[in-house]
Amino acid sequence: MKIKDKIKNEDYIDFGQWLYELRTEKGYSEYDLMNKINMPNVQEKNIRKWERDLELPDLEVIYKLSEIYMISSSEFIDKKNRTLQEGVNGINIHIVRILSLLMGIPLYGAIGFYYVMEVGGVIAVIIAFILFNHFVFTHPFGI
Repeated sequence: MKIKDKIKNEDYIDFGQWLYELRTEKGYSEYDLMNKINMPNVQEKNIRKWERDLELPDLEVIYKLSEIYMISSSEFIDKKNRTLQEGVNGINIHIVRILSLLMGIPLYGAIGFYYVMEVGGVIAVIIAFILFNHFVFTHPFGI
């Protein structure tokens, strides 16, 4: 989703909120879910962190959750990835708004400037990589 198309999607629910709703719809406490997962590395505090999007469960736990809730693991992974992408988009929106305010330009102008900066950043990294490699191979001891 492009920044300029980013509008609050009313049907979007983040991964943590979705996990919380799945657990509460089944009537499970965090302790109950921990026992159902039955993995030594999963404690109640992990479940709280997942539901608050402070941490994301690993694949092994996702497979176990998909068995518990009888939902495909691919749906879990898709929701997890969407939450990560929405987080990145949210950060990008704030950057664009700040650019717009600082530069005194319309929001769409700031979006264009942001994309130019993004592409320019990639080009700068490539140039730095090339120069670094050239320097290292032509001057191996920094002489």
